Amino acid sequence: MTSFTRRQVLEILELEESFLVALEEEAIVEPDAPAPEASYSDSMLERIRVASELVRELDVNLAGAAVILHMREELNDLRRRVAELLNELEQSRGGG
Repeated sequence: MTSFTRRQVLEILELEESFLVALEEEAIVEPDAPAPEASYSDSMLERIRVASELVRELDVNLAGAAVILHMREELNDLRRRVAELLNELEQSRGGG
């Protein structure tokens, strides 16, 4: 798993540090390690990217971004579970 420093996240996503701080204060993102050595996983980097797009491009506030991110993760979990169930069904029918 790749890990990104705070500075790398800010550079990659072209963000102001204040935005990342706000995401952390609202518990929308959480670093793997506390500041000043804060690091972020691939999945957290993606979460930050999506939150940034929601706020910048769609004018969603942070609370709305948190809800959307949660719903997005729930949807991805459901998709993954449906795929697993379909695979199990196929295997039980002798197709696997």
